Amino acid sequence: MKFRVLGPTELYDNVHQRRVPLNSHKQRTLLGALIVKYGSIVSTEKLGEEVWGELTPRSANALQAQVYRLRRLMDRVDQEGGQPQQRLITRDSGYGLRADPEQIDSELFMQTVDRARRCADKDPVLAEKTLRSALRLWRGTALQGSRGPICAAGATMLEESRFSALELLYDVSLRARMHQNVIAELEELTISHPLRERFYDQLMVALYRSGHQAQALGVYERARRHLADALGINPVPALSKRMQQILSHAPELLDPQAATATEGGGPQRVALRSVPQSPAPAVPPAPPVRRPPAAPAQRSVRAPGGTPVTAPGGAGGQTDPAALGGELRQLRSLVQKLTTQQQALVSTVRHLSDQLEEALKAAEPPSPVPAAVGSQRRAAVLQHD
Repeated sequence: MKFRVLGPTELYDNVHQRRVPLNSHKQRTLLGALIVKYGSIVSTEKLGEEVWGELTPRSANALQAQVYRLRRLMDRVDQEGGQPQQRLITRDSGYGLRADPEQIDSELFMQTVDRARRCADKDPVLAEKTLRSALRLWRGTALQGSRGPICAAGATMLEESRFSALELLYDVSLRARMHQNVIAELEELTISHPLRERFYDQLMVALYRSGHQAQALGVYERARRHLADALGINPVPALSKRMQQILSHAPELLDPQAATATEGGGPQRVALRSVPQSPAPAVPPAPPVRRPPAAPAQRSVRAPGGTPVTAPGGAGGQTDPAALGGELRQLRSLVQKLTTQQQALVSTVRHLSDQLEEALKAAEPPSPVPAAVGSQRRAAVLQHD
């Protein structure tokens, strides 16, 4: 049996090569939360909030019934495959999932990406093949069909780990001199994810190496325009530096090792099991900046939701690249936090809407025949007689 969350949440019977249908969104949410928290016990209170939201039943029997149905489904699949075992662990404090990491697609994905990262410097060709095999595990947006704060946080972290793997993929592709092979893929990514500046940088390098200097400069202009329109900021210093390298035909652009080095030091591993309930990432402190005696003018950048973020520099002052990098990282963190909160809010609203609709249908009495209509019918019968 396989447990899959890199797309719709589902069980997969690998013996008969078929998906195992789950009966309701409650089961999908319960399964998704247990997979996200794989390796630990989830309390009954948190699972109740995950499945029912604020309308969590007071009785523990409701959650026990959902766990029983899911356990029975897993047991049937394991027995048909000739490998009966207890998948759902019951403890006094809650429930947990028992499985091998290779049976969970998210765990297998991160293990494969780690393996590729370890060999990226020595063998970029092997790393490229390994990363593509990891990315083929994805079937869509993570944890589709699962709602609740645990699943929403897990989906956000998984999507970020996917972007991290993609950035590493194109880094090693450029190191392996596969620049012409990745241009179309990077073009598509910069269009579908216009705020991911790393993809612009990699596309500029790939185009320049392929002899398309003008197109590479056009990519920078497109990135600058998107960031200005969406966030009111300029590209990060690394992207501006890349443009200057292209304009001056810097020889390091043709060096596979130097051309993919960025200020971030490469994508980092995102560990799903360490996801907190509030997944806002910590904002790294900006490096200390020596300022002149006269403080430069401040310009205010307004993030989505109306939250102001002050960035150094202005019309009359010069922008310090290091300080701007710190402010940009803070803004990115804020945008990610707001996105996560929005996803959790939408999930809760949908859940409450479903519950209200079910309650109204259950409470709706059969429509009685009005007394006036009954009297009219009796009068009509008498008159006919």
